[in-house]
Amino acid sequence: MSEKNEKSYKATFILDLRKTEDDAQKVTADISEILTAAGSSVEGSEDLGVRDFARAADQRFTQGHYVVVDFKSSDSKTPEVLKEKLRLDKRVNRIFVEAN
Repeated sequence: MSEKNEKSYKATFILDLRKTEDDAQKVTADISEILTAAGSSVEGSEDLGVRDFARAADQRFTQGHYVVVDFKSSDSKTPEVLKEKLRLDKRVNRIFVEAN
């Protein structure tokens, strides 16, 4: 990858770990694998822990585990690829990707 064309991204994930044996570290590792397979380089990740939602749409799910992953990619389609790969993953409730 050419560093000139690389763009930095920050992806925030809200995890729903209620019905899985996996922990946040395992899900973060799985996300990193998806990004690496898509040709991105993971720059780092941060586990922000469990936080209450300001407004819960579902009263049975009032808090989520927040994880932030910083990555670089030269392909502008990487955020869409990431979202599509995780769309059916029950452990991931929400994904927010922003370019830095």
